[in-house]
Amino acid sequence: MIPLKLKIAWCMLWALLGCAWGSMGAPSVCSFGDPQFGELSHQHVEIEEPAQYRVGEENFIIIKLEKPDLPSGYFVNVLVDTLESPSSLPIMQGWYPKTSIRPLSEGRHVIGIRVNLIYKSS
Repeated sequence: MIPLKLKIAWCMLWALLGCAWGSMGAPSVCSFGDPQFGELSHQHVEIEEPAQYRVGEENFIIIKLEKPDLPSGYFVNVLVDTLESPSSLPIMQGWYPKTSIRPLSEGRHVIGIRVNLIYKSS
């Protein structure tokens, strides 16, 4: 196991989270009229990363919501983008509450994570 020197652009990450989650403004058009959406879409999102990333292994980023208990019809969507990588793109799966990142090469990796609240009525 080779330790990975991995740097994540947290400033960019928080900017993406703020725009996606809605903390920097009102959510997009919400014409379905569910009064809970306004409250649930404006909450603090915390990201917990591993102490050390390892090349070739799954490394998990934990996403914690201020209000994790979501009513029926609500779910969290996580999108992960590679913005910069040294030689090969990492393998990533954006899931809530655990997102998996498997870097395939050592070096500086910059990723962006977008966390979205989605409501789907039945």
